Amino acid sequence: MKSASDMNVVPMSSLAQFIHYIESLQEIVTKPLFRGQGRRRNLIPSIARKSPGEDTESRERRMLRQFRLQGASMLTPKLTELELLVIAQHFGMKTRLLDWTTNPLAALWFACSSRQDGDVYVYMLNADSFQEQDIYDKSPFEHGQTLVFQPQLDNPRVLAQNGWFTLHRYAGSSHAFVPLEQQGQMRGKLSELAIPEAQRPSMLKSLLLMGVDDRTMYPGLEGLGISLNKVFVA
Repeated sequence: MKSASDMNVVPMSSLAQFIHYIESLQEIVTKPLFRGQGRRRNLIPSIARKSPGEDTESRERRMLRQFRLQGASMLTPKLTELELLVIAQHFGMKTRLLDWTTNPLAALWFACSSRQDGDVYVYMLNADSFQEQDIYDKSPFEHGQTLVFQPQLDNPRVLAQNGWFTLHRYAGSSHAFVPLEQQGQMRGKLSELAIPEAQRPSMLKSLLLMGVDDRTMYPGLEGLGISLNKVFVA
């Protein structure tokens, strides 16, 4: 069914139904991206969630400059602004990037693993018309619309999660960062897959059988430690 924002909303009751739905899209969507989250909608980057109406560009530039200066010993020289933004996002800095993945099972795992109670959601974006090949040649603060891009796969976690990003902008006409689901260019491009709270444990159990868990999503000792907590403590 369609929502007020023309988003296709599909309830999901099992992993089998989820996979069947994704497979049914192969003929009509050539570049699907997925995002799992515990909160409905609000597809907006972290830098803008507290105050969407604030133009954060000058503050972001200062943050990025300090990230480059103070992290110089751990960063590759001559990184572009966008490359630096990707690294900063990865290490927890609030940016104008929003994480996506080409792996629908990874998105489902992130949704069902959310610390929030209640129903959870996987969003699918048909990204065919929003990619820009030379996106790294331009400042991330100079683009006139929301764009989709693939980061350089030189990080184990990004590689494991099949990571992509949407790059958002402060819209001068609206005087705000506009959530993805409210943007006119995204009309008909987004689907919402809703997973009821009662189905989350069985979804996670099925995903574990398919090798999708903390260890695979967070390769290294962090993921191993979290997964052992769940086996021996939780």
